[in-house]
Amino acid sequence: MAKLIQYRTNASLYDGAFDSTVGWAAAGMADVIVTDNKKLIVIDGGFGDDAEGILSILQSNTESEIPHVDLWIITHPHHDHCGAIRELACNENFRSKLTVGKILYWFPPEFCGKDGKAGALVKANERMETVLEAFGAEYHRPSLDEKISIDGIVLHFLYVPDDCTILNTGGGNSNLCSLIFTVESENKKAMITGDAYHRSMQMTVWRYHKKLKCDILQMPHHGLCDSHNIEFYREVNAETVLIPTSAAGYRTMHSDMYADREGRNNNLWAENNAAQVFKAFEGTAEIEL
Repeated sequence: MAKLIQYRTNASLYDGAFDSTVGWAAAGMADVIVTDNKKLIVIDGGFGDDAEGILSILQSNTESEIPHVDLWIITHPHHDHCGAIRELACNENFRSKLTVGKILYWFPPEFCGKDGKAGALVKANERMETVLEAFGAEYHRPSLDEKISIDGIVLHFLYVPDDCTILNTGGGNSNLCSLIFTVESENKKAMITGDAYHRSMQMTVWRYHKKLKCDILQMPHHGLCDSHNIEFYREVNAETVLIPTSAAGYRTMHSDMYADREGRNNNLWAENNAAQVFKAFEGTAEIEL
C-alpha cells in the first residue's frame, strides 16, 4: 500500500524562544511518498542538515541498492524546504548514493523582493539549475490544473505562482509562490500546501469550490498563525492533519501570546476538526495513502 511519510526535520526539535525578537524559527518540511511499487516522490526535504536523514528514508523504502526518486517537488525557494536537495547535489558522497529523474518547481524570475524590484528569485533559480546539473535531472515547470500520474499516484496542481501582477503586491515574501497540490491514490487524498499564504488558499477555493475535500491536510507555513484560511480548511475537511512545525512553534501558537490572532484560531479549527494530528517534532510519521 502507498504511504506518505512526514520526516522529522532537525529544525523541528527547536524549543527555544519564539517571538518577534528572535523570529519564528522555521521547522523545515520534508515529505516522502512511496507508491505501491516503491517508486519515490519527495516533497521539499528540509534544511541542508536534513540531507542525510532524507537519504536514509529513501534507502529504507526502496528495493534498489541506490534509491531513484522519480519526482522531487520543491514547493518554494526557502532554505528550510530546498536546503536538503542542494546539499545532496553538492556533496559528492551523498550524490553518489541516489539518482533523481525529474525536479519540479517554479520560482518566477519576475517576482519582486521587499525592495519592490523584480529578480528576487534569480539566485534561487541559479542554485536549482546547479542541482539539476549535478543529478542530470530533467526540469519540469508545473502549470495550473496539471495532473501528473506516477504508479497510481496522481498529483494535481491547484495553485502555481503564474501571475506576478498579483504576487508582487504581497510584500516580497516568496511564500506567496508556494505550490498547492493534491496527492491522490485509489484510497486517499492529501492536500499539500507548503508555505502557502491566505491569498493563495483563497484563490484555490475560488477555482475549485466544493472540490477540495481531502483525507489529509498538510498545514500551511508550519501551522503558524500568519498563514490561514478557514474557507479552505472547511472545504478540505481533513481527518488527518500534518504539521511540519517545531516544538517551539507549536507551543507558542497554542499559548496565550497569539490568542487574539484570527490565524491562530483558524488553524486550531483545522487541527481540532481532525481525528489525528502528526507534529513533525514528535517524530517521523508514516500515513497510509
